[in-house]
Amino acid sequence: MSADIIRLITNAQIQLPGAISTALQQELFSVADLFFKTSNVWTEDVPFNVPANDPPNTIYQVTASGNVLIDKLIQVTDYNGTPVTAFMSVPGEITLRTQPNAASAYIAKVGLTVADPVQRDGYVSMPEWVLNKYRDVFLEGLIGRMQAQSNKPYSNMQLSVYHLRKFTSGMSAARIEAQRNNVFRAQAWRFPGFGRGSQRGR
Repeated sequence: MSADIIRLITNAQIQLPGAISTALQQELFSVADLFFKTSNVWTEDVPFNVPANDPPNTIYQVTASGNVLIDKLIQVTDYNGTPVTAFMSVPGEITLRTQPNAASAYIAKVGLTVADPVQRDGYVSMPEWVLNKYRDVFLEGLIGRMQAQSNKPYSNMQLSVYHLRKFTSGMSAARIEAQRNNVFRAQAWRFPGFGRGSQRGR
């Protein structure tokens, strides 16, 4: 277990008397999944090739590295950085709007989220930098979801609503930072005229 996970769980247990490890593990997985799907902070550039003379609506499979799930398609470009309009109706399956006239190589930026199986200790796997940077956001989500459970020593619907609102606000701020590539006061930027398909760090 990483130091950041230990710190997160310790801080949560202070506010959740009687919370057991298995419940914290399950809720942390759900918090992480929602955070990544909402914020798009965890992405990967996946190259794929398109042969010449493929028929329209050909599906190209892309796979992220490691124990992760592709959640959404963020953008597709060629190797010169020129945007290519594409869609991902099913995560991991890319369809180009227009087929190229010659064999081409593309890069799909995909948004990622967490996947089973979890680590040997039962806790979810994610990039260390994410939990280090957004630990307080994860803590709000974890406490809020745990307090929403009924008939527990730590059950508290009023506080649950409070913490989950802060969690939602934190995810929104993380999404904006991801759009700005973590550049202070930068404008959110996308390729002009690029049509987004479906949505998964770095």
